[in-house]
Amino acid sequence: MSRPVALTMQLAADSAEHYAELSQIELITRAQQGDELAFEALYRRFARTVYTVAHHMLGNHHDADEVLQEAFIRIFKNLSRLRSPQAFTSWVYQITVNLCMDFRKVRTRSRWEPLEGNGRGGEEERHSHFELATAKWVRNPEQVLENKELLAHITTAIEALPEQQKAVILLHEVEGVSKKMISEILDCSLVTVRTNLHHARKKLRRKLLKYLNA
Repeated sequence: MSRPVALTMQLAADSAEHYAELSQIELITRAQQGDELAFEALYRRFARTVYTVAHHMLGNHHDADEVLQEAFIRIFKNLSRLRSPQAFTSWVYQITVNLCMDFRKVRTRSRWEPLEGNGRGGEEERHSHFELATAKWVRNPEQVLENKELLAHITTAIEALPEQQKAVILLHEVEGVSKKMISEILDCSLVTVRTNLHHARKKLRRKLLKYLNA
């Protein structure tokens, strides 16, 4: 490798490391001013989250990749209009969820696929997160964690939930998003979020218990 090429690569690496250390607010402010490196840093910071939410909601990698690409195209085009950098995270979720709902209006999905390792986080890490979130809905969580067939049954049950209930349960239980932020993402009241979460949990718990007692 020639010295100029090596130097260029080192400078690029140093620049990426510098941007990775900036706060989210700083990155957003710079990106709004046209700093492409800042936008790339935001992409690296949020791409996995967007992809994971899309995959959980749509059930396959192809559609999740399309949502990921379209989401960041919209973010890039409209970032300058975002008045409050503090609202960036909820805005990203909102764009992602809305895109997923648009996809689901025109396509029929029968079930989820397990999340495979693809550079955005391994299957084992994300799947265990989902298992732990699901296990706490019943009195004997070990029954869930030890039963892969049951987990498949749960994903099918979640797939059957109404769109808003599914979005709420995924964002809150799997992604760890607060109820307040979910109300902003879905543009609904906090009461509506709590109601949807309650009904979704109740339906899933009922199906879980029915399966466990069969």
